[in-house]
Amino acid sequence: MGECLRAVDVHVHSVPRTLVDRIAAGEFRGVRMVSDGESPVVQFPGMAASPPMPPSMLNPSALAEAAASQHVSLQLLGPWTDLFGYTLPEEASAAWSRAYNEALAEECAGSPHQQPMATIPLSHPERAAAELEFAHEQGFRGAMVGTDLPGLHLGSPELEPVWAAAANLKMPILVHPTHLELPASLVGAGLKNAVGRAGPTAVALTRLVYSGVLLRHPELVVVACHGGGAFVAVAPRVLRNHQLGWSGSDVDAVASMRRLYFDSVVLDPGLLRYLVDSCGDERFLLGSDLPFPWEPDPVGTVRRSGLTLDQQSSILRANARRLYGLKEPAVCGTCAAG
Repeated sequence: MGECLRAVDVHVHSVPRTLVDRIAAGEFRGVRMVSDGESPVVQFPGMAASPPMPPSMLNPSALAEAAASQHVSLQLLGPWTDLFGYTLPEEASAAWSRAYNEALAEECAGSPHQQPMATIPLSHPERAAAELEFAHEQGFRGAMVGTDLPGLHLGSPELEPVWAAAANLKMPILVHPTHLELPASLVGAGLKNAVGRAGPTAVALTRLVYSGVLLRHPELVVVACHGGGAFVAVAPRVLRNHQLGWSGSDVDAVASMRRLYFDSVVLDPGLLRYLVDSCGDERFLLGSDLPFPWEPDPVGTVRRSGLTLDQQSSILRANARRLYGLKEPAVCGTCAAG
């Protein structure tokens, strides 16, 4: 696989070291540094402390090197989901999101191979919409949001200003599973990541489908991490529930579902092939989940899926460039790395 692929990775997590230093200095109300050093640990109000940050998440050069080794020419660097800050009060949440975004913008400045993806204070919808406006003005390529909010869900009518702003600005929204409080059934044995990510995504996407927001905003692009979690597998139940009248919604659920996009972080080429056969190659984008070691060869997962070369090209680059309005870099990351 020595050819220049110019692949685009839409699912990468980054925490700028400058932001961590400001946390350690106590600059952000409600954001507490539990332990610093090579793998810092941070805590937000009402939540358990974060896991230790992988050192490479604090090092954009390490992320870029990983991308080059995987034949990826462009990474969209988004926030780490444990640092969304959704439990912060309104002013503190807005200030936190702004500081994170400014740090991400600075981290990506001047790099042809990394572009920032925003975080927004989603618990406070008007402020979240305003932060999308700011991020768009700064050249951000979309935003990443979590599935779990205090007192709200992704289908809540209160979030309408966020979806309207994202649609008007053509800022794709990458939906990542989160837990404000980890259920006891997922504590230990790595179950939070082994199986605990699938459910929240399926629930969040079902809420979006039933809410009709995807049909009210034809320009809105929603991309679900990890191939949509369990959503595609339970989609027939979601539709049957709707047909029986139990969803409490009168939207065209099938049309709403067809507006969803997914990343390729499913770890298995056969599963990716099944998902693409079910939903269409035009609805999948390459993801790696870097710096986490879930996909050791994200491009290879697509290449080994048995999909046609045209389908692979759509997933590896064309869909991301179309949806995110991206341009080809002058030199790909692999070539630049030699």
